[in-house]
Amino acid sequence: MARFNETLKSVRKTILDQVLAEGICPTSSQLAREHALSENETARVLKELEAGICVAIQNRSHENIEYFQEEKLEVPPPKLGEIFYARPFATFKNHYPVWVDGEQKWYAECAIEACGISSVFPGKEVAVRSLCRQTKAPVEIVGRDGKLVHYSPSTLRVHVGIRIRNFPDDPVGWCDYNSFFSSEEAVDAWRKTHPGVKGVTRSPEAMAAFISELIGKGRLNYDYQPRLPVLKMAIQGYRYGLTKQWPILKYFLPDPFWMPTPYLFREMKRRGYNNRYLRFPLI
Repeated sequence: MARFNETLKSVRKTILDQVLAEGICPTSSQLAREHALSENETARVLKELEAGICVAIQNRSHENIEYFQEEKLEVPPPKLGEIFYARPFATFKNHYPVWVDGEQKWYAECAIEACGISSVFPGKEVAVRSLCRQTKAPVEIVGRDGKLVHYSPSTLRVHVGIRIRNFPDDPVGWCDYNSFFSSEEAVDAWRKTHPGVKGVTRSPEAMAAFISELIGKGRLNYDYQPRLPVLKMAIQGYRYGLTKQWPILKYFLPDPFWMPTPYLFREMKRRGYNNRYLRFPLI
């Protein structure tokens, strides 16, 4: 698999360092000046980082949106071509505010990232206070070093709305339906009014492990790229929410919802993500 070059790694570090320190993401023009890049070069770098699941760039389908996950935005979203997500953070004020040792200046990207976001604040107690998408009841997630130490309500579920194989269709929109629900009953009620969303639900613990031990492991490192250890995911799939109990069978087997397909890689290439930056080591 391809590796990030020094320019990609340096730009990514600039983005993450500023977001961690200030809660504010640099603009594309600021990145261009700091790294001596042209406008076209900067756009290409950001697209490559998007292919590596490090950022998501504002696109026309989300330009000028007034609502995010059915919640009214208090401020406009990033402009076209700017960074929408500096994973695991959103670059705009939303309903996933993040507190670190009692200080709040960050916003999580979605419910999935919220579960594991404490991994980018080593040794700190990190809380995300949000709400149920259906009932609007308060939700709280508290973590440390990528592991959950508390969440409420105790029946909390994380909904994932779009299959992994459809990720390249809209890298920004993949998070549109990754939301908190206070219970499975709340999810069922919401689905009745959203029949086109064929998602799944998982426990907060599974999504915390998915982020901190798989897709987001090592995000603070300069040379970070997502690693998906094939054998580990196969053996411990239940831990990461990658399995489901099939009808009649009492065993949990791999859930096709999470499985990459030829369509995923074909679409990534067709849409200009020519380098495949995901790593698939055996362990």
